[in-house]
Amino acid sequence: VDRGIILLLLIIAVPIIAWQAYRKVSFEFNEIMTALTSHPCTYISPVDRVEYDLTSLSKKRGSCSSSNPQGCQDYKVHRQDDDFYLNVCSNVMRKPAECVNLFGERNVQSSIGYQTADGVCYTMGSLRTGKWSLLDNRHPEAGLKLTYTGGDQCDGRTERSTEFHFECNPDAGDGEPVTVMGDCDFVVTWETALACPSGKTSLFQFLFWGLALFGLYLMGGFFHNVRFKNLPADIDAIPHIDQLRWFGSLVTALFQQLLEQMQEYIPATRGFVSWVQGTVGNGYEAISGSRSGAGSDSGDAKRTGGILDRQGHEQL
Repeated sequence: VDRGIILLLLIIAVPIIAWQAYRKVSFEFNEIMTALTSHPCTYISPVDRVEYDLTSLSKKRGSCSSSNPQGCQDYKVHRQDDDFYLNVCSNVMRKPAECVNLFGERNVQSSIGYQTADGVCYTMGSLRTGKWSLLDNRHPEAGLKLTYTGGDQCDGRTERSTEFHFECNPDAGDGEPVTVMGDCDFVVTWETALACPSGKTSLFQFLFWGLALFGLYLMGGFFHNVRFKNLPADIDAIPHIDQLRWFGSLVTALFQQLLEQMQEYIPATRGFVSWVQGTVGNGYEAISGSRSGAGSDSGDAKRTGGILDRQGHEQL
């Protein structure tokens, strides 16, 4: 009886375990294939450093479900006698029936788009050639452009190419492709809110403008101290020079600690660490020197508002 129960449990358990293992392996395989059949759908404008994210426009098999039937279908645009099957940042999920009937499933090259008609099928571009840019560098708010090249030959010399023109429309939501123009060099027009500048300040912008303003403050203070306080035009005329020196020494000390840890855990870096330490110098000595220097100068100069200079003049 015991053996029968064990055998029954195995008969029930083995298929369940096998199914779960299959799902796990299948999921990992799909993740790998997705990485190989797509490219980043984000873009940072070189003009104003605004970041755009159009990932939600990309159709992928992982987003296909009964609750999201639209995610199971590639984008399709009809133009007179032609049908265009398209995807963004990924290859078209399902090769068109016209192409499969003509060449066979395995002989149809993967592509970001297909142009089909009665008895013809052409690829519109290769995924690996995807390149982002602005529609108009003078007016970044106009939208984005995604260009693919490397499609099928058009006239024996020219390869088909496709430009997605993502035009900014704050009220369009994700939008969808509206028209396809051209015969060899295709232009796909697409109104979407995702191509509009978000107006959010990125960390890069915050740091850039913060450092720029701080640099202007130091330059203005230097000019003020030299022009109106009659200080010599050297580094000591920079506002808050003692604090800046101490902060720089602190950073140097922390960097030295990092080098010591690297030297301890990675012996092969000892030569490199020794060279860097000799170049940078000892941060701890710099800190103690600046502190003791500030203390010894207190009899010859006065501190006003945390700013110290050699002649005792008040800095900006």
